[in-house]
Amino acid sequence: MLCGRRRVVLNVAGFVVALAAMNLPSARAQATPKIEFLFPAGAQRGTEVEVQLGGDYMPGPCRLISAGDGLTVEPVEGTNRYRFRIADEATVGLREVRLSSVQGASSPFPFVVGDLPEVVQVESPQPLEITKLPVTANGRLETAGDIDEYAVTLAAGEQIVCAATTRSLRSSVDPMLRLLDAVGKPVAESFAHRSADALLTFRAPQAGRYVLQLFDFQMGGGADSVYRLTITTGPWLDYALPAGVSRDSETAVTVFGWNLPGPKGESHVVRVPPQSADAYELKLPGGANWLSLPVGKAAEITETEPNDVAAQAVVLTIPTTVNGRLQTPGDVDVFAFDAKQKEKIALELQSAELDFPTDGVLAIFDDKGKQLVELDDSKTSRDPSLRFTAPADGRYFVSLRDRSGGGGVEYVYRLQLSALRPELTARANAASLYVSTGQTVNLPVLVERVDGLADELEVTAEGMPAGVTVASVAVPAKTPGTVQLPFTAGDKIAPIAGLVRIVVRSKAAGATGERFARIAESAAATTTSESLWLAVGPEIPFTLKTSTTILDAPRLAGFPFPVSVTRKEGFTGPIRLIGVEPDRRGTLLPLEGEIAAGADEGTIPLVLQNKVTEGTTHRCRVMGVADVKGPDGKSYAVFHIAAGAMSVGCQPSLLTLTAEPTIIAWRPGGTQQIDVRLMRRTTMQPITLRLALPTGVTGIECEPLEVRGDQNQATLTLRFADAPPSVPRTTIRIEAESSQSGLPIYGMTSLRLEAR
Repeated sequence: MLCGRRRVVLNVAGFVVALAAMNLPSARAQATPKIEFLFPAGAQRGTEVEVQLGGDYMPGPCRLISAGDGLTVEPVEGTNRYRFRIADEATVGLREVRLSSVQGASSPFPFVVGDLPEVVQVESPQPLEITKLPVTANGRLETAGDIDEYAVTLAAGEQIVCAATTRSLRSSVDPMLRLLDAVGKPVAESFAHRSADALLTFRAPQAGRYVLQLFDFQMGGGADSVYRLTITTGPWLDYALPAGVSRDSETAVTVFGWNLPGPKGESHVVRVPPQSADAYELKLPGGANWLSLPVGKAAEITETEPNDVAAQAVVLTIPTTVNGRLQTPGDVDVFAFDAKQKEKIALELQSAELDFPTDGVLAIFDDKGKQLVELDDSKTSRDPSLRFTAPADGRYFVSLRDRSGGGGVEYVYRLQLSALRPELTARANAASLYVSTGQTVNLPVLVERVDGLADELEVTAEGMPAGVTVASVAVPAKTPGTVQLPFTAGDKIAPIAGLVRIVVRSKAAGATGERFARIAESAAATTTSESLWLAVGPEIPFTLKTSTTILDAPRLAGFPFPVSVTRKEGFTGPIRLIGVEPDRRGTLLPLEGEIAAGADEGTIPLVLQNKVTEGTTHRCRVMGVADVKGPDGKSYAVFHIAAGAMSVGCQPSLLTLTAEPTIIAWRPGGTQQIDVRLMRRTTMQPITLRLALPTGVTGIECEPLEVRGDQNQATLTLRFADAPPSVPRTTIRIEAESSQSGLPIYGMTSLRLEAR
């Protein structure tokens, strides 16, 4: 032992977590449960599936809650798995699920409800045989460099479309697709596409079996590297023109894609009746995907060429939405409109927002050709949003071009002209809010006035649980900024939680309508929800503190990092210590520690993994969990996270193994002896040696062997099955386990196994 500190070793794969930044208006910000991944990431409606959850900040039993109808979730006893039941009538698309504890809930996490048959990919040395199309496969790249394979049989002339989805699942996978023919020759590769993170299309020149491969561009992998892969030989929609439909009349929409009805299968006309919703989901019979088309609030027209100059411009009435396309590189589309002096007009472009490549630039000219204004990007989008006040009565011209001179069939847009209407936006940067029983907590709500709104406003909340009140806050006329919305929990209220909505409305006489604040987990978050998770529970009766000094520990050694506690009067219970947010490289794995009842300090073992380089530093945070009683007399797990991180520097390992031979051959029905040498840097208890095989490798047996604490050499005997090996070449491990002062110590070495 060095410096009187205990050390332990653990041979366990590290895991990756990240702290969700919270911007809560309480004296101390509290993290909430966090979902890292769901696998599988979706399921077909009308089915039931068991889903594995990976997450963090889970102090005790947590509930997984779904938003919306048609999806129910139940925990699987004693596991991190949940049973999802999707009703036959469930709405297809992304659904929100949250992981909740007594102190709050995670930000919404996506789960996909599909309408195609689905399969779950299981790690295997052989491709997964796909016998019926279309299908959606749920897969995961288990380790770095992993390649998943799917086998399909195509008829001569049949066209296959393969689409991988990851970004909308919050997966780190940058997917690549590759199709191999019967002899293993690549015949097609994927490309980036608006309807998928990777899309591959291929028309088979001859009938045969093909293998589809999916892998990460950086050859990454891990438990959270999930994806959904749709494979079809039926219709696949690329885009539509016009890109929106009318609220008042029938719209003839030409859809483009692959395997569509018609002579060439590249386009098809669909007649869409008037729509009352804000979006229309367009799908073809037998199709594997759909297009979400916005529904216009004003007249809809389609651009006609030529309209490159003012003399060719069509005069638009206001309000109008123009559906068009920059046909060729360098194309400029020009439209005209009439306006009175000081008339205010809003011009909104939608193209990049609809996943088209256009980087639009809007400009307005007077009838003499003088440019009055030009706008490229808006504050948060490549699509410009332009506000124009006419300097005089007359005719004006608006031009649209691509910033880089681009153009082509995919440069589709919607350009809306309307009278300027005062508006407002509101946002709260906290996906969850925790209010202790009998206390008041303020939620900051950012209110912004848009296009000249000057009314006095009121901010409040709706959907409040019983026993919780909120005091409405006024926003004075013409004043933007952040208001503090106070939530108060009663003294006797039992722990309770649920979704609430933050409402902003005008207090002006005769004003109608209201806006719901968008809810995000942080100011930097780009995804938002309409609901805030409000939780009421017991007061947290302690705070933790850790050392700011970098402490040294051996690689593969669990080091008991010191943690101190400040207790509130009356609380003497034990506190479990759990590591959270370990180094994202997977180099540091925390074990569970404890601060004993009544004690002021304790330790949490931190384990540096085998891949860590000596001399480097690795970090982790610590969460303390304690059981406290609520007003209802029941016990609830509450937690506090120490500020800052625990820092551990890497030293050499305490236990090192070597083995001979390092390369062994498969001997059907035979045996192989492995000589193992053990080198210790400290005294320890007897050591147990055992064989560890990779997932999917079978046919080898090896009895564990116990080695005395003073013994430096031992022999393991491997017994091979009569059957041939499942893989021609793989790596196997010999693991050693011991202990010191009640804490585990581990070591390992690797061998190569070959079938000769």
